[in-house]
Amino acid sequence: MLLLLQLFSLLATPFLPFLILLPRLRVGFRERLGMAKIEVEPGAIWIHAASLGEGRLAANLIAGMQEQLDLPILRTCSSATARNVDVGADQTLLLPFDNPLLLGRLLDRVRPRILILVEAELWPCLIAAAARRQIPVVVGARVGHGLRRLAQLPGMWSSLRKKIVWMPVDAEAAAFGGGEPTGDLKAGAQTTVAALRWKGDAVIGACTYVEEEGPLLEAVRKLNPRPLLVLAPRESDRFGTVAAWLQQQGENFVRRSSLTDGRVPAGVQVLLLDSFGELGGLYVQARAAFIGGTFVARVGGHSPMEAAAVGCPVVHGPHTRSNAAAFDALDSFLCLEPEDLAESLSEAMAAPRGNALAQQGQDRVDRVVERLLPLLRPSAAPERWLRPILWPLSLLWSLATALRPRPLVRARIPVISVGSLLAGGAGKTPVAAWLAERLNGQPVVVSRGYGRRRGSDVRTSGEAKDLGDELCMLARRGLRVASAPDRRLAVERAASEGATIAVLDDGLQVGGLARDLEVVVVDARWPGGGGPIPVGERRLPWSWLGKADVLWVNHGPLPQELRPFLKPGVVVVEARYRSVAWLRRGQRLPLESLPKRPVVAMAGIARPEGFFRQLRRLGIRPVRAWAYPDHHNFTWMDLQSIEAWLDDHLVLLTEKDAARLPRDLGAHALVVEPELVSGEEELLGLLQSRGWRG
Repeated sequence: MLLLLQLFSLLATPFLPFLILLPRLRVGFRERLGMAKIEVEPGAIWIHAASLGEGRLAANLIAGMQEQLDLPILRTCSSATARNVDVGADQTLLLPFDNPLLLGRLLDRVRPRILILVEAELWPCLIAAAARRQIPVVVGARVGHGLRRLAQLPGMWSSLRKKIVWMPVDAEAAAFGGGEPTGDLKAGAQTTVAALRWKGDAVIGACTYVEEEGPLLEAVRKLNPRPLLVLAPRESDRFGTVAAWLQQQGENFVRRSSLTDGRVPAGVQVLLLDSFGELGGLYVQARAAFIGGTFVARVGGHSPMEAAAVGCPVVHGPHTRSNAAAFDALDSFLCLEPEDLAESLSEAMAAPRGNALAQQGQDRVDRVVERLLPLLRPSAAPERWLRPILWPLSLLWSLATALRPRPLVRARIPVISVGSLLAGGAGKTPVAAWLAERLNGQPVVVSRGYGRRRGSDVRTSGEAKDLGDELCMLARRGLRVASAPDRRLAVERAASEGATIAVLDDGLQVGGLARDLEVVVVDARWPGGGGPIPVGERRLPWSWLGKADVLWVNHGPLPQELRPFLKPGVVVVEARYRSVAWLRRGQRLPLESLPKRPVVAMAGIARPEGFFRQLRRLGIRPVRAWAYPDHHNFTWMDLQSIEAWLDDHLVLLTEKDAARLPRDLGAHALVVEPELVSGEEELLGLLQSRGWRG
C-alpha cells in the first residue's frame, strides 16, 4: 500500500502546479513545491508542527533543544497562518506536497540529523523518503482521526511503524504503537505575556466553534459583575462572520486587529481575538478559560494545557476524547450542558490560581529532549548528487582535470597553497588570512582576484573592482595582497617588492607553480559538493586530497569518507567560526554596540545561510533578509536601496560584501574569524619547523 501511494503521488507530479488555482494554497506555493530558499545549514534538526497549536508545542521543544545543542532548527508547517508565527526556529517553511520528488529534493538540501513529526501527523512519502536517506524519524504520537484512518489501509501502518520512532504522548498512544508516554508538552509552555492589556476580570473562550459561542456569550452576560469576554474562534475564516454576529447581538466589541496600542478601551464587552499566536500569552491575565471543542462531539476538545500551565482555571464541556489524558490530569470544571456554563464559569473565577503544572511540563520537555539526543545522527545525512541527470558530462570534466599540467616552477620565496576540491563556499579565504596573520616576515596573499576588472597585470592595491572582493577585504584588514590571473607572476612581483612568503588563496588547482605546503580546506557539511561538476560543485577528484599536508575541516569533525584519501602524517585541523566585531566606515566596533533599530540583512556569498545563522546567534532577527549570488556586483540601484534602508534601519552584511561597497557607507559588516577546535598546536608547530613562524 505504501509503494502504491508513492507511485500514485509520482504520477500526479505534473498536475501539482495546477493546485495554485485553489485560493488557500496560493500563499507560499513555491514552498509547497519544494522550491523554497533554504536558510539552514545541512545537519539541522527538522521539526514538523502543522498547526498553530502544534507550533506552540514545538516552541517548547525547540527551546529545550536549543539549551543543549548548538544546531540550526528548521520548522515546517501546513498552513500559512502557522508559518507566520515565530516559534524560535531558525527558519519556518510550508511543507511541500507529500510527493517523493518534492520532499526528496528538500531532504537533500537540508540533510537533517533528525526529523520530528509533532502530534502524529504522518506523511507517508516524507517518512519513506527520510528512511531511504538514513534520517531518523521521531513521531510525537497522539492518536487522532487521521492516524486511525491511515491505520485502516492494509499494510500501511505496519510499514510506516518500521520506519519511525514512536514517542507516545499518553497511554492511548502507547497502547496503539508502544513506547513509554511522555505526557503533554504543552504543560511546559514558555509563557510570554501578549501585548494586550485590559482592566478588570476576563474570561477567555479558546478555540471556539459556532455551537459554543452563543452559550458562552449568554453565560458571560449572566455573571455579575460581567467580565470581559476574550473570544478566540478556532477557524480564522470565521472572524468576519463572528464580528457580524456580535454586532447583531448588540455587543460593544472590538477586534484585536484594530487595537494599534494593545489596550482594550474601557466599556468594551467582547474582545474578538482575530490575531494569531497571542492566545497562549493571554491566559496569565484571565480569571478563567473555556476550552473550545468540548461541546462539539466531532472535535473532542482542544488541549487545556497552555491555560493550566500558567494556573488559569479551566472550564470544559463533556467531549474531551481528543485530549482525554490532559483533561484527566487537571482539577478542572466540567459543564455537562451549555445552559449550566454560567455556573461553571462563576465557580472557576472564584477558584485560586495555581501553577503546579508549569514545572511538571518543563520536566516533560527535558525528558523528551534527553530521549531525542541519542537518536540524532552524529552529522548531517549523507550527500546525494544534486543533478544526477548530468552525470555523463561529469566524465568530460574529470578527463579535463586529469590532463591539467603539474606544478613545475619553484618561486624565489616559499609558497603555501590554500585550496579546496569545491568550486566555492568551503571557506578558503578566511584560512588564507588566518595563516598570513601568523607568519614571520612579510607574507602576501595571492589570488586571481575573482570579479576584478579585466587585465592580466599584477595589482597590489585598489578597491574590489581592481583586486577582487576577497583580496580587497584582506587589504582593508591591513594584509599585503597581490591579484593576477597568473599566480606565478603575482608571486614573483610580490617577492621583488619585499614579500618573504606567499599564501595562495584558492591554489589547489593552480598549475605551473611549486608549493612548499599544501593546505586543503573541507566544509564538513558539504564535503563532496553534491558530486563532480556539473552534477554538483566538486571540481577536483577525491584523489587530490592525497596532496594535502594540512587538511583544514570547517564546521564539524573530519568526515569519515575522506580518511582513505589522506596521506600518512597529514595534520588535521578542525575549526568553527565566531563573530568578533562589526566593521563600519573602516572602524571595528564591539558586537554589543549595535543601536536598537529594526534590522535588514543581506549576503552575497556562496553560503548565505551561515551569515544569517551568525546573526541569529547574536540574537538578531532581521525584518528583511536578502541572499544574493556569490560575488554579487552591487549596482547603483542596489546602493540607492541600501541608503534608503539606512534612514530608519540597520543594514547588516558580510565583510566580503562590504568590500564591494563604498568605505563610507553606514552599513555594519560582521567580522567573522576561524576558531580552531583541534589541531592548532600541530599546525603552528609545522609552520615553526619550516622556519615560517618564530
